[in-house]
Amino acid sequence: MSRGKYSPFLTRAMINARADSFIYNAHGNVAPDYVVGEIFDEKLHGGHYDKDGYDYYGYSAWNADGEYAGLGNGIDRGGYTESDYLSMSDSDFEDVTMYQ
Repeated sequence: MSRGKYSPFLTRAMINARADSFIYNAHGNVAPDYVVGEIFDEKLHGGHYDKDGYDYYGYSAWNADGEYAGLGNGIDRGGYTESDYLSMSDSDFEDVTMYQ
């Protein structure tokens, strides 16, 4: 398995999810429409997550400490970020992904 932008914890069902599954904001609510002229808040207005709180690539908006990390910068279901995967040795990556 290669390392890159997709979390190795993605399942086939998650990969095959339709675009209209990603309508939730970082707080887990359906993202409200943005009103032009208001301040855009990515945590509130960004409908980039599924009902479980993960984006199309398998990452949440939150880091391991529960702090907002931003779109694509949070942890996946295994507790790792994309950056973690990219900096792992091959054997560490195989240990994490072996039983996926």
